[in-house]
Amino acid sequence: MSSTGASGRAEGGQLEERVDLSAETASKISQARTLVASSPSNLRDALALLAALEKRCRVGNDTPSLVRVCEASLDLCKEAGDDEALLATLKNLSTRRSQKAKAIGALVTKCLPWVLDEGDGFTPIVIAEGNEAAAKARDALVEELREITDGKMYLEAERARLTRTMAILKEAAGDVAGAADVLQEVHVETYGSISKREKVEFILEQMRLTLAKKDYVRAAIVSNKIQRKTLEEEGMTAEKIKFYTLLTQYHRHDKNALELAKDYHAIYSTNSVQEKENELKEALTN
Repeated sequence: MSSTGASGRAEGGQLEERVDLSAETASKISQARTLVASSPSNLRDALALLAALEKRCRVGNDTPSLVRVCEASLDLCKEAGDDEALLATLKNLSTRRSQKAKAIGALVTKCLPWVLDEGDGFTPIVIAEGNEAAAKARDALVEELREITDGKMYLEAERARLTRTMAILKEAAGDVAGAADVLQEVHVETYGSISKREKVEFILEQMRLTLAKKDYVRAAIVSNKIQRKTLEEEGMTAEKIKFYTLLTQYHRHDKNALELAKDYHAIYSTNSVQEKENELKEALTN
């Protein structure tokens, strides 16, 4: 079979043939941009142009071109300021039959800066007060990205961070119980692509919200996900202090004086606390 204009299995059925559509992709993307630049009302026509090319790239196994087409489609929607089209395009492209993992990953990566603060990777971008339409569009995009990343191991880190974002949004809206529930959906302790520190920080947030929800049984269960020896590692001082501070809430509710004393002793024994007189006094007098 020819290596251009065809797709499927190569002779022998071992490797997928790849059609090189890079030149056509560059041309069609440029054409689509020109359409939208001339008038935002041409967005639908531009997207239709790229949708036809997306299918050819996907079926022809030209993944680099496929990624470019997917990213360009989202960019056009964003530049046109059409949040509804952006959401629909994202959903359609990510759910195409036999869609490539690299294309789905690229779609998610492209959208993340539009909803998340790049500083920590999970704080939602700030929307000007009173701009309810923009806030609604941001929240809808976060939820759609969570749906896309659900069940995909290669996007588990993004799924965890987006879930933390959703919890922040729910808590800010006064739905503490909802924030705690959504965060419990992620079993971050089983994720291999997330650093040890990020796992601990995530679990600490689960603890904080379950305590805020007054679900003390769940809080105790969540606390056991953190190995105490991990908190003794270098660079984990802040996490250790936060962990034992949260435990004091649980043990105070449980009226367990012995465990409460152990919590404060753990805080006291932390070098950074001993170096700060005020924190030392607070740890000793509580």
